[in-house]
Amino acid sequence: MIKLFENILDIIYPKSCGLCGGLLEFGSEKAVCEACFEKLNKEGFPFRSGREGISLFPYSGDIRKRIIELKYDGRTELCSLFGFFMAEAFKKSGLTADFDEVLAVPASKKGFKARGYNQAELMAKEVGKRLNIPIGSELVRIKETLPQNKLDQSKRAENIKGAFGVTGNLHNKKILLIDDIYTTGSTINECKRTLISDGAESIFYITAAKTVLHNDN
Repeated sequence: MIKLFENILDIIYPKSCGLCGGLLEFGSEKAVCEACFEKLNKEGFPFRSGREGISLFPYSGDIRKRIIELKYDGRTELCSLFGFFMAEAFKKSGLTADFDEVLAVPASKKGFKARGYNQAELMAKEVGKRLNIPIGSELVRIKETLPQNKLDQSKRAENIKGAFGVTGNLHNKKILLIDDIYTTGSTINECKRTLISDGAESIFYITAAKTVLHNDN
């Protein structure tokens, strides 16, 4: 019944590619057209992939504009687009979906109040849906911090230290951690430290973008 309803909506309101704006094929579950997806793969999608995590795109150009629109202009529909790419990058990496939960990096109270949503959480929900992994909410923000983008690299780790906590039982669980931007890794690393100290077995992260630092190889 749900699939039938979605097909009817596709006829009335045809879906468009999240990148080029062209119409998607009827019934497509993708967020972009085949041409755009093929182009991304040829250009080296995802941008960074390793044993600890994946970053989809460099934080520059149009991707940077889209993330700024998502965070500050209320364009929450872009979370579905990035969530789609996160799931595709996961599949391309060869990882198996034997994770116990998908968790999002928690937003600060000030950031959540200003936006009315946590963009990482919306991406995480899309990833969980596409990979059929349960969404968790055990990772929480317990300390307000200064915005990381207002600090230089040397001060970020100290700023975010002790900012997160865990409510619930994550003992021996494998966690897929979702965030929007990876810059120095301070936020991701602090989340990982918190989760491991609470008993999580392993953490693998996916971010929508990665800031290219001068010392990046």
